[in-house]
Amino acid sequence: MSAQLKADLAVLEELLDHLSELIRVLDEPALNWAPLGDGTNSIAALVVHTAGSTASWLARAADETLPRDRESEFRARGDAAELLALVDRCCEDARRRLAQLDSIDLASPRTVHRQRGGVDAEVSSAWCVEHALAHAAEHWGQIQLTAQLFAGRT
Repeated sequence: MSAQLKADLAVLEELLDHLSELIRVLDEPALNWAPLGDGTNSIAALVVHTAGSTASWLARAADETLPRDRESEFRARGDAAELLALVDRCCEDARRRLAQLDSIDLASPRTVHRQRGGVDAEVSSAWCVEHALAHAAEHWGQIQLTAQLFAGRT
């Protein structure tokens, strides 16, 4: 595997390890609590979405089609065991896909549909990988903040 893909995998594995550590110490009410009720996301929903998004972007990088119901991810609820299993699957899937990408020209163009703006865009396979990491990191920060808000609620 190239140095870049190894680095990408190491960053993602570190993030997912930290995510698993957090999930292990939270109970079901904490995992399924939405900070402002409807219109905000629980940790469980964010974990499901992060796993779905990561898999989807890495599949796009590999020029694979991955069926996904993005909207249902935000309605997800779960317990620690279910979420930990999902994070483990996400990590295994990422390892497999990133190893697969080592034999692909990462400059290869990919046409992707962007949720924001609702338009198709042409990006590179490498862009899809980097976007998967950035998106996962964004939600990891949101998950940490949600856990802090749950702990500090009155």
